[in-house]
Amino acid sequence: MFVEARTRPVLAEVCRLLGYSDSNAILLRHHTNAVYAVDDVVVKIAPGDHDLERVRGMVAVVDWLVARGFPTVGLHPGLSQPMRVGGYAVTVWQRLDPAQDDPITVSELGSLLRDLHALPAPPVPLPSLRPIHGIERAVTRSEILNGKEQDLLMGRLEALAAGWDAMRFPRGTSMIQSDPQIRNALRRFDGTPVLADWDGAALGPREWDIATVAVHCRRFDPPGPDAFAGFTAAYGWDATSWPRFEELCQLRELQMIATNARKSRPGTEAADEVRHRIAGLVDDAAELRRWHIL
Repeated sequence: MFVEARTRPVLAEVCRLLGYSDSNAILLRHHTNAVYAVDDVVVKIAPGDHDLERVRGMVAVVDWLVARGFPTVGLHPGLSQPMRVGGYAVTVWQRLDPAQDDPITVSELGSLLRDLHALPAPPVPLPSLRPIHGIERAVTRSEILNGKEQDLLMGRLEALAAGWDAMRFPRGTSMIQSDPQIRNALRRFDGTPVLADWDGAALGPREWDIATVAVHCRRFDPPGPDAFAGFTAAYGWDATSWPRFEELCQLRELQMIATNARKSRPGTEAADEVRHRIAGLVDDAAELRRWHIL
């Protein structure tokens, strides 16, 4: 089970290797990965079943982005990464300002994605985006979904899968971040916004990244639905002018529900949030339209 009690000893060993004390470590997040801040670094621990080669590919992507001058978080220098510690894949990052006092705006995210999508394909093997397969696998592997909920999600997937197969994306394919959101962007200490979290880097339609931002704008507080206009102005293309965009957003929402259903454990607040999101698929009541971040 991927819980803090399992990752704290891993963190302690990493800190020992770095010559740091783990006594003042701050847990930033423990969901997809365990993320701890220690002094001037951030330690990211991937689940034990996480493919080490996948993490190694992510490191190569980040090294390539840094070499091209793209604004992203850099890895801690002087280490051969990723490391394998206690059966977990571990990466160590330079610690930046979490931007709590001056959060990244959706407009800034639009500029970052515009520049990312303009880059050539990196000389690194990347997986192709396959959302249908991923959603199906997440639903069937979830420990919190009952039969009725599984049937609801699989029925919705069946309806959206045909549309995905028929989509012709006007912006074309490039490397995508796959989960761009304001929580995955930070500031350098000089205020420069940078994009972070490259676990999901893939080759896929640029519209997938844009749909992710649109979903976050309308589902989470902040920034609110009007913020997407600022993103559009910065990115330079109005995705809502594409007739299939709303359908793509629905597929992205379904993926977000299914992925969190797979990651969540029974009896947790995360499981309650997944059920809240599922309820919103069948009832458009105002209180169900907003989601809580996980």
